[in-house]
Amino acid sequence: MAQGTIEERILALQERKAALAESMYSGSVGRKQPLFSESDLQELLKPLSK
Repeated sequence: MAQGTIEERILALQERKAALAESMYSGSVGRKQPLFSESDLQELLKPLSK
């Protein structure tokens, strides 16, 4: 792959995304409480007011 190309940037973004996903999943293993409560989810999913 040539240096300074779009492909190089895409590969770097893919690596960052994979590292982020891995840190999120590995962190959830030791978590004792859910990340979101039921009320948090209800708030996120309620219809938007007009």
